[in-house]
Amino acid sequence: MVEPAGAGNLEGARARLTWLERQIERQQAAIAQQHTRLDAMAGDVAHVQAALQETQAQLATSQQRLADAEARYEASRDRLQGVTRTAYEQGPLAPMEALLGATSLTDLVDRYQYLNSIQVANAEVAGGVADETARLSAATSQLDALASRQTGQSVQLQSHQAALRDGLLDQQRQLAKLNAQRRKAAQLVQRLSLRVDPAITGAGETFGNWAALLVSKLGAPQCQDNLTALVAWQVAEGTAAAHNPLATTHDMPGATAFNSVGVRNFPSLEVGLQATVETLRLPVPSYGYGAILYDLAHCAPAATTAMAINASSWCRGCAGGLYVLNVLPLVQADYSTFATR
Repeated sequence: MVEPAGAGNLEGARARLTWLERQIERQQAAIAQQHTRLDAMAGDVAHVQAALQETQAQLATSQQRLADAEARYEASRDRLQGVTRTAYEQGPLAPMEALLGATSLTDLVDRYQYLNSIQVANAEVAGGVADETARLSAATSQLDALASRQTGQSVQLQSHQAALRDGLLDQQRQLAKLNAQRRKAAQLVQRLSLRVDPAITGAGETFGNWAALLVSKLGAPQCQDNLTALVAWQVAEGTAAAHNPLATTHDMPGATAFNSVGVRNFPSLEVGLQATVETLRLPVPSYGYGAILYDLAHCAPAATTAMAINASSWCRGCAGGLYVLNVLPLVQADYSTFATR
């Protein structure tokens, strides 16, 4: 569809607005599809990360098992060396001399039983060394296999994280394009003195600016950890809802429905910020929002705040259980790119 030319009159402006509305709808649909793909990618990251963590735990156990096997092997080898040294010092005829030195039949039987017990003990020592050698070999092989698996899973995780990052950045570009179209639509709406759905004109702020405005509205410090956590939260949502980057369902005057689950389009930045603040301050302890507010108020490390968000009911279980946590390292590594969307 070609953009209408010549919007110098009202009819041309209306035609251009209609064209922009259709473009905005298509862009919103594309962003929704991209978000679905990103959710699947986030699930892949969560799966590989869980497998890697399990391997790392098994590796730690195997390393301890190997250390125990090495200790037992050394002890058994020391005992065998002691037996060998004693046998060498006594010479090969020592058992025979011991038997010939018996002074009575009873003494002979006692000496024979004693020598037999030594031979049995020596055989057990030798057998013990063989057993510990086998266990040591098995533990070493298991450790090598786990180390190889860990390497493979680490590479796989990096690959998935890189793909997720590329997908998120593409989503950022789509959101930026959408907001540019919304700004153009807002200018035409103002010119034509129309009232339209905020979804058409709600361009919003960059993620970084919106994060700064929210912490200010909450009375929290604008420290880098707070801004990073909130930008990561917005990236995790990746929503096209107007003036609602955290996708709250809290209703406000002038809001309209963004999707079927109740996420709202807000008529202005101020209304969207207020709706988010009111949501976070809902007096329902089971929601877990109090922990988020506490962390923001105390400028907790971004990872701590992200864990509180993940543990809350905001989107519990999303992204394979790594909601916000999976994108936080990506945002921390390239904050300026994500914050200036």
